[in-house]
Amino acid sequence: MLNEQDEHLLHTELVKVVRRMRKIKLSVLSEQVIYSEYVALSHISRYVKENPDSMGIYVSELADRMDTKISAVSRMLNSIEGKGLITRTVNVKDRRNTYVCLTPAGEQVLADSTQNMEQLRKQMIQRMGHDDVCRLIELWNKLAGIMEGEVDHVLRQQKERETPASREGEPAETEDRP
Repeated sequence: MLNEQDEHLLHTELVKVVRRMRKIKLSVLSEQVIYSEYVALSHISRYVKENPDSMGIYVSELADRMDTKISAVSRMLNSIEGKGLITRTVNVKDRRNTYVCLTPAGEQVLADSTQNMEQLRKQMIQRMGHDDVCRLIELWNKLAGIMEGEVDHVLRQQKERETPASREGEPAETEDRP
């Protein structure tokens, strides 16, 4: 069992490495798009290849695939559309839905960016080694699961603390009460 000082040092090192990872500018791999836009272009392209008869991917489907809110995806699409990399078409049968597809310029940017991303991925796996990458994935998933569980626990505790205060005028429940 770790003492409080050792736990604090571990926490500090974990925060440092997470910050360091977040500071890595993957956007330098493409001059035209930032990393999240690259991911969106990739999802759009993949969807159209999987569904060749479609007019494109719905914004809601793209948001699901990116595990992002529709509003955030819409803002990103505004930027990508402004660069001439995608087109949006309103579904004539259901005007609430919009199709998104790549323009020829978008396809070219995706192809160029994909080369750089593939080179990065290959080098990362080659230099780290397959087993270490697998172990890292396993550990990150374990950490994410623990953090999700702890955040849920804290939120439940906060809700429980707020509940008696929100029922003003009602007697507070006690533990001896059946």
